[in-house]
Amino acid sequence: MNDFISSNKYLSISAFSKLSSISRKNLIYYDSIGLLKPISVKDNGYRYYSYTQLDEVSIIIALRDLDVPLKEIKNYIENVSPDNLINLISSQKQKILEELNRLNQMNYIIEQRTNNVPVIPTLDCNKIFLEHCEEELLFLGPDLKYDINNFDDNFDYFLNYCNNKKLVYGYPLGVYANYNDIISDNISNYNFFYKVHSNIEFIEKTIKPSGLYVIAYHNSYLADNIKIFYPLDEFIKKNNLYACGNVYIENISDEIITKNPDKYFSKISVQVQKVL
Repeated sequence: MNDFISSNKYLSISAFSKLSSISRKNLIYYDSIGLLKPISVKDNGYRYYSYTQLDEVSIIIALRDLDVPLKEIKNYIENVSPDNLINLISSQKQKILEELNRLNQMNYIIEQRTNNVPVIPTLDCNKIFLEHCEEELLFLGPDLKYDINNFDDNFDYFLNYCNNKKLVYGYPLGVYANYNDIISDNISNYNFFYKVHSNIEFIEKTIKPSGLYVIAYHNSYLADNIKIFYPLDEFIKKNNLYACGNVYIENISDEIITKNPDKYFSKISVQVQKVL
């Protein structure tokens, strides 16, 4: 009778698997590495578990969901204490925050892209207009020396800078520069930028101020020709305005939306004020 295992106290591996939500395969693996061993193994190799082991299961599942390595979970179960728990999960908390930040970025990228797509067929590149724009947040890259022959290298530098800041690739790209430098065809410095959401962490954000902007669209990638700005400047002067800020150029349609460069579109925004 000593060899008899009561069904009231012990569970077969299949029953324990169902109760614990750990697959039979994983239970066998956990046994092999000493993470969760059965209470008893019969001569025929059948494993039996106890209801009391569900406490260990809850620890394993909770820590596994935090991506804690199984080896570290095993060490913790063998040395359970509040201090050891804090030490174990502190690094995982940072990983969770970084993953949450990545998901927030992906969500905002999707939001920007889905907002842009229905607008593209309605764009009128012959129209220049005034619009009051709300404040926006930008992730501004480092200052870059303007050299048309070095644009690709500068973009690679910006991407590496973004990677170091844990920014996800996929944002519509923008360029930020001094308006007067552009109009005089004397650009010395510029910055790449991404529009970002306020919930994005771990980066410094630059404010694109609210106010009155002259807006124009162009069938190009980042308004790549100085002549694009001449009608814009004429509009500003004709309407008794002056540029009081920098120019923001952002892609609305790019290589992520279309494979056809003829269908690239960019938006140009210049903050202005009335001449008194």
